[in-house]
Amino acid sequence: MEIKNVYEKVKNYLIDEIGNMAMAGDPKFDPTLKRWQVPVLCKTEKGIFIIGEILLNKKLDFIRIPSKEQMLKTLEAEMKQLPFLVYAEPEELEKAGLKAVVL
Repeated sequence: MEIKNVYEKVKNYLIDEIGNMAMAGDPKFDPTLKRWQVPVLCKTEKGIFIIGEILLNKKLDFIRIPSKEQMLKTLEAEMKQLPFLVYAEPEELEKAGLKAVVL
């Protein structure tokens, strides 16, 4: 039951403070550090990305929350690394400065 409370608290925070593109991942409890770790996910047209992590103590008080700006920077960096598919002739790609990979 406690894991559901952690998930709901983080989910509600993200909806209220970040927006509907961000969502809570599966909470995990670290018994050594006695805290909850909840990944923050962002759903885009190119997939779902981990853009941060929210930490809560055993009493479910927030310990650390990444800023919206930090999460956006992480999302931008992740999306830049994402490969994409282009249909073109090798000469066209070369002109555009792109390296062709044959599948």
